[in-house]
Order: sequence, then C-alpha cells, then structure tokens
Amino acid sequence: MEELLKKGWVLIFKSVDGTDAKIKKSKLSAAGIEVIAFDHQDSMMTSLNDTNFMVSLFVHQKDEASAKEILG
Repeated sequence: MEELLKKGWVLIFKSVDGTDAKIKKSKLSAAGIEVIAFDHQDSMMTSLNDTNFMVSLFVHQKDEASAKEILG
C-alpha cells in the first residue's frame, strides 16, 4: 500500500463494507477514473494491525478532486 502512495496514488475511500467499496469503485470507473481497490483482508496487514476487513480505494492524484465530487 505504501508503494501506491509513492507512485502518485491517493486514498480516496475506506470502509469495512466491501459491497459499499465495490459500488463506489464502479461509480468512479464509470466516470473514467482509474481505481485500485486494496482489500486488507487479503494481505498480511490483518496479522499486523487492526485493519481486518477494511477495503481501501485509491485514485491518481490528478483524479482526486473529481473522485471526491463523485463520491460526495
């Protein structure tokens, strides 16, 4: 996840509700915004901290303002 931040991606949304994250990812994708979903449950992070079941969405820095507007 840290590598994403170094490469110009920004965290736009996080939730413990995977369905909500999928809906938001679909909205952003439909608007032409490239999105990366990071499911903490599928990573080693669940054994290292309290991010169990968290899903994070990342977009490019250039799309941050548009993504925030779309997600409200």
